[in-house]
Amino acid sequence: MVNVSQELMTPHETARWFRRSPSWLRQQSELVRYGGPGGQPLYHVGVCRAYVLGRLLGLTGDALRNVQIEAMRKVCGMDTAPSAAIGASDAA
Repeated sequence: MVNVSQELMTPHETARWFRRSPSWLRQQSELVRYGGPGGQPLYHVGVCRAYVLGRLLGLTGDALRNVQIEAMRKVCGMDTAPSAAIGASDAA
C-alpha cells in the first residue's frame, strides 16, 4: 500500500494533474481540500480521481462530496461507514 502522504499534492501539482491552471483549480469549490502546513491546501490523488468520476456522472453538492470522502476513507483503510463503526464500538 502506498503511504497516504505520498499521494498528497500541492495546488501547483494538482493543477498539472488536472492539466489545468492553478486559477481553474481555485474555482473548483466542490473539490475536497485538506489543510496543509502554513494553511496551504493539499489535494489527494484518489480524491481527485473520485472528483473527476463524480463530475462525469453528473454529481454535484453533497453527492459529489460523499464520493470524494468515500475515496479518502478507502485510501485510509476505513472499510465501514463512520456511523456503523460508532455503533459497533457502543455495542461492545
